[in-house]
Amino acid sequence: MKFRFLAALVVFSFITPSASAAVKVTASKPAITAISPVGSGDQIFDISLSPTSVAVVGTVESGLANLVSAAPLGGSDGFISLFNNSKIKIWDLRLGTTDDDIATAVTRDKTGNFWVLGSTSKPSETAVTESLDPLVINLDGVSVEPVNSPKNSITRLVAWKMSPTGELSATYFYDSDAVIIPTEVIVNASGFRVIGNLAKDSVSENFQIDLDLDGNFTNFLKIKPVVKKAPAITTIKAGPNNLKSFISKTTIIDIPSWRAKTPTPVIVKYTKKGKALAANSFVGKVNKILWQPEFGAAVLVDVKGELELHILKNMA
Repeated sequence: MKFRFLAALVVFSFITPSASAAVKVTASKPAITAISPVGSGDQIFDISLSPTSVAVVGTVESGLANLVSAAPLGGSDGFISLFNNSKIKIWDLRLGTTDDDIATAVTRDKTGNFWVLGSTSKPSETAVTESLDPLVINLDGVSVEPVNSPKNSITRLVAWKMSPTGELSATYFYDSDAVIIPTEVIVNASGFRVIGNLAKDSVSENFQIDLDLDGNFTNFLKIKPVVKKAPAITTIKAGPNNLKSFISKTTIIDIPSWRAKTPTPVIVKYTKKGKALAANSFVGKVNKILWQPEFGAAVLVDVKGELELHILKNMA
């Protein structure tokens, strides 16, 4: 009996340290970023999460080889790229026309289709102007063609619908008399609500418009800007646990090894009883957090005005 007790004590002494090993805060890196020439205008704008993958959308001009492999369509294109939680690209697609296009927001419907919102130009319009002063005599009698000046601008709201496997299935439009840029798309009972910005004659405004699953835009409305004050702690339900996002200024509950030297954004996975299970730190401002049980967390972080994507498998 005494031997059995000692054996059990030895086994317990071996398993206890690993079972109660303290969680440490790990710097999240490397991120998926916009790798582009300086001044190219290539940007990541938004993300959407499926059970096993994350969709990244944005605008590409001359770079983003790590995100987009499809051939260019125009001056600038929207794009969507799908990654698994090992940061391996599954597929990518350029979105747009032969003119300038941007993609700035994305979501998924209940059947798994991705809906990307952006802006494009209306069909090309040109203004014909005479190239000769009527008071000047054309002594040589040379025939001069009128000058055509392009008048394109991104005044057309566009929604691209694509399947979970990356096939573009439909494109829908809404024409505006101002430059129109969607910034957010929210799933609602009838489809989606799109929120964004308008700009005309140096005047900036906000708008909202509804989009149903058949691609019909309705209920356009100019709205007052809503200033959202970020909470000190953002909590995201993660199955039986919670993810807590906040700025750590000193210590973190249940992580005794951590003490921030400067205010640092962190995300910590806690049980409902407050036990820390995983933790990551970031450089920049955390803008968006999405979670799925098989995938983990996808985090959009603003670093000096550029958005980058962090994938946290340890949060699954």
